[in-house]
Amino acid sequence: MNRAVFLDRDGVLNVYLPGDYAKTPDELLLLPGVGAIVQKLRAAGYLTILISNQQGVAKGLMTQADLAAVTAKLRAEVPLDALYYCPHLKDEHCACRKPKPGMLLQAAQEHAIDLSASVFIGDTPTDAQAAHAAGVPFVLVLSGQTKDAAGFSPTPNAVADTLAAAAEWVLRRVQ
Repeated sequence: MNRAVFLDRDGVLNVYLPGDYAKTPDELLLLPGVGAIVQKLRAAGYLTILISNQQGVAKGLMTQADLAAVTAKLRAEVPLDALYYCPHLKDEHCACRKPKPGMLLQAAQEHAIDLSASVFIGDTPTDAQAAHAAGVPFVLVLSGQTKDAAGFSPTPNAVADTLAAAAEWVLRRVQ
């Protein structure tokens, strides 16, 4: 079985745009050093897998082609093994949209991942809820929507100011 680090996109890998979406490659502003950080996790034997809600597609704010262009820029700079997006509206109640664990469970099945030996790094309660529902330890990063862990639910396994600090927690966990 493989182990993975699941990563949310907005606020974890790139700058979170409050109330907006990265609709074009130019709007995708990666946080400092994310490519090297993700490569370090891969070198330690983790699959690196993006798990992201992207309802901007269903809202008509961007097309699937726009999302593909943004994704191409992300993939050119960040060494991800796989990407899973939920393009549905919150009101559609699909199985893939976080806080449901659908994307995590699909990734686990498709890549033979041991979820309990994996970690999800995210910045929102919905990330934490999806991780919890799938039995994946969760690290909250404070670089995105959440700026303070007080009252955060479910309680994260760790809290980190940056992706780099979250990755260090993951790497210490297996030593």
